Amino acid sequence: MIDLLTKLPSRDALEKSLKDAKYPMLFLVDIRGFKEINLNHGDENGDKILCSLASTLLDFAQKNDMQAFRVQNDEFALLKDSAFDLDVAERLILNLTNTISSQTINCNAEQIPIKTNIGISFDLNDSLKKASLALSLAQKENQPFISYSQFAIKLLEEKEENISKEIETAINSEQILPFYQKVVDFKDSVLYNEILLRLSLTDSLQPPKFFLEIAKKRGFYTTIVKLLSKKISNIDIKKGINFSFKDLNDDELFLYLLQTYKNSNTVFELHSEGKAISKKIVAKIAKLKESGIEICLENVKDDSELEIFDKSMIDFVKVDGDITRLLDICDETKATCREILQKCHELECKSIAMHINSASSLNEAKEMGFDYFQGFFFGKPTKLFEGKQQ
Repeated sequence: MIDLLTKLPSRDALEKSLKDAKYPMLFLVDIRGFKEINLNHGDENGDKILCSLASTLLDFAQKNDMQAFRVQNDEFALLKDSAFDLDVAERLILNLTNTISSQTINCNAEQIPIKTNIGISFDLNDSLKKASLALSLAQKENQPFISYSQFAIKLLEEKEENISKEIETAINSEQILPFYQKVVDFKDSVLYNEILLRLSLTDSLQPPKFFLEIAKKRGFYTTIVKLLSKKISNIDIKKGINFSFKDLNDDELFLYLLQTYKNSNTVFELHSEGKAISKKIVAKIAKLKESGIEICLENVKDDSELEIFDKSMIDFVKVDGDITRLLDICDETKATCREILQKCHELECKSIAMHINSASSLNEAKEMGFDYFQGFFFGKPTKLFEGKQQ
């Protein structure tokens, strides 16, 4: 339960510690604008920033009787198990924000200031969920920190209501747009194009992170899937489309997908959202295969995720980007990849390395024996027009 890059305990370790804590005081720390920093300065400097912040948080934790964790991507956590004391809490918050704000990282001879948003929960029940809600509000309001409270959640719900209205407007005006990002082989020939969903607003394009969970909560999700399917049905390319195992458990949606994409030269990229793969899901996947739909398991982090499948049941395995992007700097990730690639060989399916953003990452992935590759090194997501690839 250790994060390979930062050497901090992982999300699994955090969840275990939260179960054991009697008086959890939880801080979720997210680097503001990290995606842009990573794109502008490269993966190596992005990893340098993550490791530097991890070191800062670990030092802070040790000085304040806390535990430090890397939750996911650029999100970290600090946990203190102590009876609530307002003075202690305020001092911790002030000291933490001051500690982080004083930090800069040298990237390509440029000093990059580290700015964060922090979500805080003092509750025993659903601590991680509540801290996440507070962090979401801090990000939306561009505040250094926000603690979970009914007032804060009311503001978040108001934001959600506004986003819900924007989703409805986009649906009514058919501004749910398909973009694509190619998956290629050793010679840069395109295997298929992954379809990426975007919502078009008056002055911006928003990725699913902005709206998809709210769309599901408000009952718009199936409508969005059908609208997207309508837009891409006549595009004469091999397509990859993202769905979750939860989508397959929705019998009405599953039947629609089965009928719409039967023998359509389409790959379904399926992700588990952290849930175990059940025999029911395996049976649904078998039905998709019988209908001529190819199957790609996405964000695979461990070969154990493939144990439930028989030979030839799946066509592709996408190894999680947090693993493949570290291939050129971390021996542990190489060992993990070797195990996954060996399992792919046993299952007679092909492997895809995600998040290939540099020549060094590509070279390492090729040397490891990956079959296909995807990432910004081959091009950013591009708008897909009906009837042709732009």
